[in-house]
Amino acid sequence: MFKKIIIGPGYPLRGGISESNQALYNAFKNNMEDVNIISYSLQYPKILFPGKKQFMDNIDKDVDGVKHLINTLNPLSWFKTARHIIQEKPQYVIVRYWHPYFAFCLSIICKILSKKSIFIIAWIDNVHPHESIPFQKLLTSYFLDSCDAFFVMSNSVKRDLLNYIEGDKKIYLSPHPVYNVFGDLVKKQEARKIIGLPSSNLRDKYILFFGLVRKYKGLDLLLDVMASSQVQQLSINLIIAGEFYDSKDKYLKKINHLKLKNRIFLYDSYIPNRDVANYFCAADMVVQPYLSATQSGVSMIAYNFNKPIILTNVGGLSEYVQHQKDGYLVDVNVDSIVEALVDFYQNNREDSFAKAVKQKQVNYNWSNFAKKFNSLYDESDYS
Repeated sequence: MFKKIIIGPGYPLRGGISESNQALYNAFKNNMEDVNIISYSLQYPKILFPGKKQFMDNIDKDVDGVKHLINTLNPLSWFKTARHIIQEKPQYVIVRYWHPYFAFCLSIICKILSKKSIFIIAWIDNVHPHESIPFQKLLTSYFLDSCDAFFVMSNSVKRDLLNYIEGDKKIYLSPHPVYNVFGDLVKKQEARKIIGLPSSNLRDKYILFFGLVRKYKGLDLLLDVMASSQVQQLSINLIIAGEFYDSKDKYLKKINHLKLKNRIFLYDSYIPNRDVANYFCAADMVVQPYLSATQSGVSMIAYNFNKPIILTNVGGLSEYVQHQKDGYLVDVNVDSIVEALVDFYQNNREDSFAKAVKQKQVNYNWSNFAKKFNSLYDESDYS
């Protein structure tokens, strides 16, 4: 059985990257495979981190299978990490990559491992960061050159990657699996009561914008949608649940300017895992009005709770939804999102869409996802 190591954030570091690394770790473990996560002792310096804190509440630093070795600002830790991995003798290593900030330290580690004939699979979330930084192409190229094969979750990322790599290095594409770590379904009335909505009446209409609030995620656009006359006539309410990485005041001013205060329910903090189910189950559907994207963990949480989604047709998001069968794929403008909301509520599509979403879940399985990394190694010259 293959010994493998995942290099990337793990618990108690918070966020979608950490969650998915843990989900992959659990899938390997459930398949009776030998795996560890090599995580960060320091992921971002405080000056570069836009949130309030980087760690989850109520989770000890010592988590089974996770070692916090990499300090992104300390080169000595990079060499120590490489030595530790070499001593573990893995057949291959999975390196999580989503931002050029990590390119240099990860490249050094990977180049040391390659000298010991350890196969390097880069699991790529984004080739290009959502917000540009200086020298990003140079840094990304340096990292990608240190890897032997690549694993991506959308055609959008694959296309970006093809602009960087040369030769016959393999790229394996598999969609992001459904998250299954956020608890069981909660009845809609109960969920609304738990999060403190003013009414648990099932006839009340609530849509959900979930996750870190960043400019590219389009909350600004969604507020314009909420101000449209058609949406107001339908008495649709919006739940915003997530920590602001963009200027919160900007959004509050817009809410007041558009006179939306009575129809916006704001939960402006990082939502811990134990509470995630309540927000999704309280909503009729999830709206992701992204201006740019590659793939979406939020979509896979929505699918876990049988929630249909409105997605904008950008990046890799178009690969998630069958339009008007299990959700909506719309243009990045107010009218298109309004049209989808009107169709959803006027034609009572929630139940039929939810059934279609539930049927799709089998296609997004973490166990099968984990096996595909083994397949990629099997097809290499290292196996």
